[in-house]
Amino acid sequence: SDRYTLSFDMGYGHNLTYGSFANFDLGAYMPFNTHFEMQADVRLSTANTYAIGVQMRPKFALPVGEMYIEDRLFTKFFCRDKSLDFVHAISVGYKMQYVNVQLGMTNRVMLPPNSESGGDTFVCEPFDLLYRVEVNVRPTTSVWNLSLALSNVDDYEIERMWQPMFYLGGWYDINDRWRVSLRGKLKLAGMFHLTAHYYASEVRVGTQYRF
Repeated sequence: SDRYTLSFDMGYGHNLTYGSFANFDLGAYMPFNTHFEMQADVRLSTANTYAIGVQMRPKFALPVGEMYIEDRLFTKFFCRDKSLDFVHAISVGYKMQYVNVQLGMTNRVMLPPNSESGGDTFVCEPFDLLYRVEVNVRPTTSVWNLSLALSNVDDYEIERMWQPMFYLGGWYDINDRWRVSLRGKLKLAGMFHLTAHYYASEVRVGTQYRF
């Protein structure tokens, strides 16, 4: 989209660590010009975790589609555990009407719970792989669409490279201003072993207003 957009999502999530919880998401998409866009997201969760993310993307038009460079900053506050994650990611992507492919690297700094009791003040993971493959069933300019994605990153979570997440979603444009969306996420544990088991799932329903 080349229009400024505000979004509000509500969701239900479940994982084997926290059990059931609700999420409330606010987002702003800001396409400043044809060569640069920015996105900011905030999540409040009844699991007593909170996330803030900012994405900045210079873009370059190609004969078919566009290439972009994404610089992403992400912070998640685990207030229930008194811990903090801070992640920086840089990646290169290619996007067209039906496909979005992204590859890059991340570095993570974690403030563990024992930092307040004289333990390590932080833990650093200097390198991890970021990837995303997304396919749409219709052009992105369509009134409605469905998409399927495999990635270890989204607006509110950046996982390690060995922990891919599966996404299924879609949207419908009510009119020129309003859009409604429905998205689901599934995370399995043990993906790179002989067996994979359920760990977490999430469903989000939202509305977007385009200026």
